[in-house]
Amino acid sequence: MPSILLFGATGLMGSHLVVALKKAYPTFPLTVYVRDTSAELHEYLSKKVGVDKIVTGDFSEASKISKLASEHDVVINCGSSWDIGLTNAITEGLVTKYDEGKGKGRLIHISGTGNFVDGRKDGKYAGPGAGDSKVWSDDDEEDMKLVNVNMLNGGPDVAVLEAGKTGKLNTYIIFPSGVYGYSLGPVPGKALGVIQLLYKLQAEQLGFVPYVGEGTGLFQSLHVEDFPPFVLQVLAESLKTDTPKESVYARCYIASSQSTPWKEVSPAFAKLLHAQGVVSSPEARSVPLEEAGEGELPNLQAGSMLFKNERAKRLGFKPVKEGVLEFLEKELEKLK
Repeated sequence: MPSILLFGATGLMGSHLVVALKKAYPTFPLTVYVRDTSAELHEYLSKKVGVDKIVTGDFSEASKISKLASEHDVVINCGSSWDIGLTNAITEGLVTKYDEGKGKGRLIHISGTGNFVDGRKDGKYAGPGAGDSKVWSDDDEEDMKLVNVNMLNGGPDVAVLEAGKTGKLNTYIIFPSGVYGYSLGPVPGKALGVIQLLYKLQAEQLGFVPYVGEGTGLFQSLHVEDFPPFVLQVLAESLKTDTPKESVYARCYIASSQSTPWKEVSPAFAKLLHAQGVVSSPEARSVPLEEAGEGELPNLQAGSMLFKNERAKRLGFKPVKEGVLEFLEKELEKLK
């Protein structure tokens, strides 16, 4: 039976995925690579989740990671969409596995739809195909060929695609959109959703919650609990054959449930962050990009992510959880 190595088992998405993996494939040997050495976490993973092996280390330990990858049939990188060193260590290990005659491994790499931001700076929704507002499609291999190192998560993505082209490993890339929700673990909720964390950091930096310009640009989102079922579908697909007919570009999937204008997202966050005592006002404020703070979020707020995910839907992607605005409203109600 195939063995699985998972990176990121203690993070937001990985903490849900590790549980789902063990429930779906209880007999598959599952190894997790974690940085946390606490007895509480290790007991949770081994006793409650049923993980078979726990390896501790950080992402800089390339030789350790490569060796581990070479010893497993499937590697799922949910640990970092940005760390090129981690990605290279994983692919090198899977290439070694093949070269040593131990079979062809699979890599399921978790990237992100930040790659597909249209680059606008004014917060306006230009409309599909207007100007630089390209509509990306996971069902169009030519679109996936445009993924490049200058994109937000592009460096590791390109490394994965190039490794897949060698034919020595089968690669699959999932692009989830802005994830919201809370992590599982011995301390549930320890890790915030990506978009929740970014908004909190921005609000702490500025003292208020902004949106850029008129805020009609579109934010794409995904509830964390809609993530594991689709990864399981991709995993099942990867296990069907050692020699998939599709190219590496036809094994890319966009996982996103809905689009929401930033001018609706920011006010919802403003109310919640005000109730949590992070900001003094429950009102969001329109500002130009240069006044929206530092980091990743302002550039996302200034533009739109436009895409279609027909390939993912065909494989079985079907989100069922509440949208981001309803989620934030529920979080606000908990504080009343």
